Amino acid sequence: MAFHVLIVALVTIMLMLANWQWDRHHQRVAFNKTLIERVDAPTQPLEQVLVQFPDASAAEWRSVVVTGLYLQDHDIQIVNVSQGGGPGFDPVTPLQLSDGRLILINRGFIPLGSTVQQAPTGPVTLQGRLRASSVKRLGAVSDASSGVLTEVQRIDITRLQQQMPSPLVNVYVEMQSSSPADDATLSRIAEPTFSNGPHLGYVGQWVLFSLCALGGWFAIVRREVTGKKQSALGV
Repeated sequence: MAFHVLIVALVTIMLMLANWQWDRHHQRVAFNKTLIERVDAPTQPLEQVLVQFPDASAAEWRSVVVTGLYLQDHDIQIVNVSQGGGPGFDPVTPLQLSDGRLILINRGFIPLGSTVQQAPTGPVTLQGRLRASSVKRLGAVSDASSGVLTEVQRIDITRLQQQMPSPLVNVYVEMQSSSPADDATLSRIAEPTFSNGPHLGYVGQWVLFSLCALGGWFAIVRREVTGKKQSALGV
């Protein structure tokens, strides 16, 4: 009886895991559809997008054009970054808008060991993608909760607001182009990927495991039944 209960429990768990991966697949497909729609949407002025989509999650990935002045003495670096198979960092500088607010600009990727020049002075016009504030993942390194940060693991807008002289916009920009041009050693942040991931493969894997468990159970039960019949017939 315990063996039968164990098989039922194992098959139930594996089918639940298969269903979970199936749901993850559909979530990824829906996310990619939204991502493609936003990436392909026409570039709009930042102010227009912020009015249309005041929530950061709704504004994320949209292409905007923004004009302002860099605050040169508030630079930050996102460390422990890799791109194109190599380690490096992303320089981030706040840009002051005409209304006095600031928006953080991820200016690109610099290979480890290289030196990045200061952001351009004077009025600058940028084109880039909006991104929502980053969230710390389980097991990831934390940034200090107080003090002035010059190196960070991620762009946490709420945390970085503590060291900024003016209010920050609730999104930041991954720069794609600049006029005047920025440091030539900067590489554009890698384009988003539209892969649906391995979730369908995991669905098949868990279904296969459950079938193997049922097959093993059937073989053992059949052997036991056959053995009992042979014993009853004196074979």
